[in-house]
Amino acid sequence: QEKLMLKRTMVTLATAVLGLSALAAAPAQAAPVAQADPPTGCVTWIEWLHEGPNVHWYGGGNVQCDTGTYQAKVVCLDVQSGMGGVVYSNYTVEAPEVARVACNPGSVAQSVHVVPA
Repeated sequence: QEKLMLKRTMVTLATAVLGLSALAAAPAQAAPVAQADPPTGCVTWIEWLHEGPNVHWYGGGNVQCDTGTYQAKVVCLDVQSGMGGVVYSNYTVEAPEVARVACNPGSVAQSVHVVPA
């Protein structure tokens, strides 16, 4: 009787430990995060930038949308090296504000894109 009781206790304890380890190993389910709607009615354009009387480059990227929160991203090309790169605006705006970002002097803007925030 004692051996049977001890055996049942050990089985119950082992089952409990295994059950807890299975719970600990299961990934936690995160609650769904509400995401904002993507910006709509967006227009992008590139403009000439001026720094002093003699430095001009076609490297300003602008984004303006009718709705949403967003940033601007511009794809730049260094004229001398031929190397490309991407520059993001360092702030987020809400429609209808214009998000602006600039390529470095000596680089030209190839394209401008909306980055939802």
